Amino acid sequence: MHTRHEALVSASADTVFALAADVEQWPSLHRAYRWCRVLARTPDGLVFEMAGRIRGWPAWWTAVQERQPAARRLIFRHIKGFTTGMWVAWSLHPEREGTKVIIEHDLVIRWPLVGRPVSNLIVGPFFIDWIARQTLAAIKQAAERT
Repeated sequence: MHTRHEALVSASADTVFALAADVEQWPSLHRAYRWCRVLARTPDGLVFEMAGRIRGWPAWWTAVQERQPAARRLIFRHIKGFTTGMWVAWSLHPEREGTKVIIEHDLVIRWPLVGRPVSNLIVGPFFIDWIARQTLAAIKQAAERT
């Protein structure tokens, strides 16, 4: 399963990066995120648990966040929960009108025989696509208010 979402945000790359990197505040940006708990902090990121309701369904996961401010990238690797193994990359590209934000998700659920179809036909289009759109819209709105 691969998804890609893009938006042009009328704000600086630094502003967008700060908002996207601050996962602890995501629950205040969109109601789909219920809570976020940081488990460990590193010089380049953190390990966190997050929970929410994705299209009304309860969701919980643990992820490692890697911050690459010089490259204007954020990498997330899901290490626990239903989306274990998912890789998420945020790339920020300064443009004259603001910042182009690209979010990509890659996931193949590791279930014998049905993992790929479940990832491609259900999890990706129904859950990941929805939450990625919601998150990107929330970050865009918050950045443009700043």
